[in-house]
Amino acid sequence: MEDRELIRRIHKGQTEYLNEIADRYYDDVYYFCRYQTGSREDAYDLAQETFLRFIKYVDHYRYRNLKGYLLTIAMNLCRDYIRTDSYTRAKIEPIDSYVPEPIYAADGAPISGSSYYADQNEASENSLLLADALTKLPDMQREAVLLHHFYGYKNREIARMTGASYDAVKSRIRQGLEKLSRQLRQSDFN
Repeated sequence: MEDRELIRRIHKGQTEYLNEIADRYYDDVYYFCRYQTGSREDAYDLAQETFLRFIKYVDHYRYRNLKGYLLTIAMNLCRDYIRTDSYTRAKIEPIDSYVPEPIYAADGAPISGSSYYADQNEASENSLLLADALTKLPDMQREAVLLHHFYGYKNREIARMTGASYDAVKSRIRQGLEKLSRQLRQSDFN
């Protein structure tokens, strides 16, 4: 069933379809939060809060892209959380067997540490390096890179989701990829 139909039914009072939405998009929201915070526990809590907020305001939902809407809620929750005193990026945990799709630098070359791997140990190590490198990016650049390269959103969609201009999003992605590439190259030499 399409998202639009699920929402239509939920608006008519068939709240059991909220579970289907959560099942469909939980992993996307969780991993977005995971890369934002670097912590399993924080990502779990933020993903749960994302769906609680969605449930609370589902009657007001009119957005066309449900996954984008949920990621926008998650993005705002992550921003708020990162601003709090309790947030620290001291320890980055491996991203449980989740290896993102390849990320490419501005010149089109794949960034080391971001493609699929046959060897699970290497994938886990590279996933840890990528997660660590991502958390070192400025928040706005990390969001733009995640939304564009991990979730496939176009720059205009990211601009609408984040409230930034198209040019700002384009710049954040380019700068974020350049910094990410430098950080991963440095870790290859260490």
